Amino acid sequence: MQASTSKVAVWHIIIGGTIGNFTEWYNFLLFGYLASVISKLFFPSDDALLSLTLTFTLFALSFLVRPLGGILFGWIGDTYGRQRALVISLVFIAAPTFLIGCLPTYNTIGITSPILLCILRICQGLSAGGEHTGSAIYVAEYAPSNQRTLWVSTVPLSAALGILMSSIASLIIVNSFTETQLLSWGWRTGYWAGTLLCLISLALRLTLPETPYFKEMEEEVKHRFPLSYLIKTPATLKNLLLVFSLASCFGVFYQLLFIWMPTYLTTVNHYTYLTALLVNSIFMLFLACLIVIVGYWGDYINRKLLLSISCIGFFIFPYPLFLLLSSGTLINVYLAMGLFTILFSLFLPISFVCMLESFNTQIRYTGLSFGFNMGLAIFGGTCPLIATWLIEVTGNRIAPAFYLMLFSLIALPTIFFIQDKRGQCIG
Repeated sequence: MQASTSKVAVWHIIIGGTIGNFTEWYNFLLFGYLASVISKLFFPSDDALLSLTLTFTLFALSFLVRPLGGILFGWIGDTYGRQRALVISLVFIAAPTFLIGCLPTYNTIGITSPILLCILRICQGLSAGGEHTGSAIYVAEYAPSNQRTLWVSTVPLSAALGILMSSIASLIIVNSFTETQLLSWGWRTGYWAGTLLCLISLALRLTLPETPYFKEMEEEVKHRFPLSYLIKTPATLKNLLLVFSLASCFGVFYQLLFIWMPTYLTTVNHYTYLTALLVNSIFMLFLACLIVIVGYWGDYINRKLLLSISCIGFFIFPYPLFLLLSSGTLINVYLAMGLFTILFSLFLPISFVCMLESFNTQIRYTGLSFGFNMGLAIFGGTCPLIATWLIEVTGNRIAPAFYLMLFSLIALPTIFFIQDKRGQCIG
């Protein structure tokens, strides 16, 4: 099935489908970039590393509830439509974002403060469980079959831009206020800006039409419990496990290189917060550019080859690149992050479209959302916590490199079993 759209409609579909994903990643990752500030406000302790560990534990918890969000929004998307699921997921991210920006700190209301923060982060995690994958499904079900990788690459592109915006916002916030102002109210401005982004995104999402694939399926008998069907049917269970494996590697690579890295550079290698966020912002922009390029070529080049090159690189290079990161020379940090970004750009858009193509229309939203978020929750969300713990336990600042190498070995055999559906219908 092929959807016919005008140029205006194409941009309406792509921007409308991805703008919520941009907004979600901005809001969701702002917590990670402001972790050193939030740890002081909500988990005060004489041990700065302990406060940071508690903060990243909460960060991990918000990832651990993503599979529940995947089940919830997967059921909505497969039963009532992709557009409706995307609108509801935005509401789920807007309300907690605004409330976090208004939340009293530990010094004001004591233990109630981190408890409320935990609840609000869980709500954000539920929303994230349906937003990222739902955006990809919405765009893919409109995309021409010979340009699907390119179209779907706009979803991780929007995520990268959202994370970049979050990184830049953190950079501006940290450098626009005195330490007293920052700890008093300055950190809240990022969340208030995020609330405004949510409202703009919601206004655009409400104008989106339903996808042609779902409209075609509306008259068919739907699975009442899509997750149950996924687990009980051997063929779909196999695909679910493949998606889980790829998503686990996806999550570890992404979280360690672009979410946890500013904390690593500041806390472990003692660069200034300004320097760490600047490095991260530069390479998030570099990644965003590479995603589109790789997305374009992913419709013409063997996808398994691109994924294999990436994974082999992630086995060979992490140790020497972490040595460069820890050398104390800023130029070496740029060299290491540059190569890491190139390797990850080969993995990110290709793996994502392969995961999406693993399921048919009736179970696509549930299958992708649950499988992807299970991998992201168990391994991606815990990655900053584990990386910090590895350094603390071993006393070796290079230790996270071995974690990257481990997951490259997990990804390689998974690639062998996935199907490359370039140019094929995904109905």
